[in-house]
This record gives sequence, structure tokens and C-alpha cells, in this order.
Amino acid sequence: MDTYNIYMDEAPTGGEPDGEEGYEVEFRVVSDSADDGNPESNAVLAGLDLVDLINLRDALQQEIDNFALAALEAQSVQQGDGDDTPLP
Repeated sequence: MDTYNIYMDEAPTGGEPDGEEGYEVEFRVVSDSADDGNPESNAVLAGLDLVDLINLRDALQQEIDNFALAALEAQSVQQGDGDDTPLP
């Protein structure tokens, strides 16, 4: 089974309004067999097989869903719809 290298690339965004330097982060996933870079000297975050990559995707999606749900719940509380009856 092939393994995959995950890279995190950072590029300056040109500065933020508060005067601090900002960075844009981009992730790349490259098959180890097709990786023409030098994973040992470049910033490889992880070398994963396909099953691990799928598990990582699922874990990230769950965290995104949890965050979105918490934001919706907070928005609902702020709006104070006046009805304290829980939804079924």
C-alpha cells in the first residue's frame, strides 16, 4: 500500500490591518511514490497510508461539524426565540 506525505506550506499575506505579518496556509497531499521533493528536508507533517488518510479526513470533518453545530446553537441562544420548549 502506498503512503502519502502531507505538507503544510505557508506564504506571507502581506500584513494585517494591525501591523502584524499574516500567513496563508495551504496543505498538500502527495503520494510518496510520486513525491519529487525531498520529504526529509521539507516540512512533511505525516506520512500516512490510504486508510490513515481516510481516518484523518473523517476526524477533521467531525470537528468541522462540531464547530458548525456549536455556532448554530450559540446563534439560536443569542436570538432568544422566546420558546424554551426543546425540539424533538
